[in-house]
Amino acid sequence: MKVRHAGAPFRALHDALVGGDALDWSLLDPAAIPEPLLMRAQTAWNGRAQSEYKSIQVMARFLSEVLASGDPIEVHAGVVMAIEDEMRHTALCVRVVERLGASASLPTPLVHAEARAFMALPAAQRALGTAVTMLAINETVSVALIEDLRQRATHPVIRAVLDATLADEDEHGDFGWAYVAASLKRFDGEGHAYASACAEAAMEPLVAPARATLATIPAHLRDLAHWPEPELAHLGLRSPEREALVIIDALAKQVVPKLAALGLRVPKA
Repeated sequence: MKVRHAGAPFRALHDALVGGDALDWSLLDPAAIPEPLLMRAQTAWNGRAQSEYKSIQVMARFLSEVLASGDPIEVHAGVVMAIEDEMRHTALCVRVVERLGASASLPTPLVHAEARAFMALPAAQRALGTAVTMLAINETVSVALIEDLRQRATHPVIRAVLDATLADEDEHGDFGWAYVAASLKRFDGEGHAYASACAEAAMEPLVAPARATLATIPAHLRDLAHWPEPELAHLGLRSPEREALVIIDALAKQVVPKLAALGLRVPKA
């Protein structure tokens, strides 16, 4: 299903939330990009749009969880802001795809169905699980991946989009870790075991593919310095090898120490 657009009065509300008017989008000219690289950029940025769209759904569900948990009212404001941020990121990624001459598409399936066992849990426990997996671990890794691209992107529009995204995502990670720390205080040992299991479940789909990719390259090449990729970085792209290195580094140096500091079981990164 393609991403659709609406006119008044929705367009004005959308533009006020998303912003981006200060960017000179005309600088992102598909005619100036070699065909193989253009197709790669279209695919990568459409994948990011879909990922951000899914994040909107997860954050919207998280809002219902913290509301049903009776969490402090200040927490609600933080979640609402996070939802707005994910909407902004989705729209910016869609705009990049469209400026690259392609049509952005929504994820398939459109709505991710959570497991019945998860939905049957008390709201406070579901909120803790969502915070561990989405806001803490996945956002921490996401920030590392975006920062890696932002530091090296040389196209002005792509760099500006990454700047805007990173400014929001970095706050999400801080919010997530703070929420997990506060939420754990209302649970006993079983709650901590649950949070540890959630952490392990969130890390596995990150670690396994990254390890598999790194296994295909010699040990002496497993360093970011060997994967500069300026042509890819120009458009906010990277190789699977560089992505694997960034993911493993973020998990080992950021996620694992924070999990340990919370007293949670630490999976191997």
